[in-house]
Amino acid sequence: AVAKQLNDVIIEKRKIIDERTANLPEEGRTTLYMANPDMNTYGAGKYTGVIMEQAGGLNVARGAKGYGKVTMEQVLSWNPAIIIVQDRYAEVADQIRQDPAWKTVKAVADDKIFITPEYVKPWGHPVPESVALGELWMAKILHPDLFQDIDINSEAQKFYKAFYRTDYVAK
Repeated sequence: AVAKQLNDVIIEKRKIIDERTANLPEEGRTTLYMANPDMNTYGAGKYTGVIMEQAGGLNVARGAKGYGKVTMEQVLSWNPAIIIVQDRYAEVADQIRQDPAWKTVKAVADDKIFITPEYVKPWGHPVPESVALGELWMAKILHPDLFQDIDINSEAQKFYKAFYRTDYVAK
């Protein structure tokens, strides 16, 4: 019964995102880059890319395969509108903000660097939290106008209460 309930929640959240982003043309999708330590990122074939696409975004590194290192020149040419950093690598966001090489990147110039909330769990794995909460969180970051009615922290609390029988408490 709980497994079906979890599946239903995941399908419900995906449906919300699908309905609101379905008509976005490729050029209407927000470009984003997932920053990891040492200039590593996620390209095609990783769940992180699925999250980006599902949320209505366009992974600037989609031409790369898997997880790997990119160059500053590539990032500059991609010029992402948003940079996402996993909470476990939060220091990368500060490094990017302080490094003069990044200052002309649109996401940095516009102060659009976001750290994923811890409650979405391992960002690169399709665990229930990533699917039900992570995709919704990213959709709201990418298209706040389409998701202004969604309170992601409230969604996280409901999810944790329903499936872990506890409140989500930030670490």
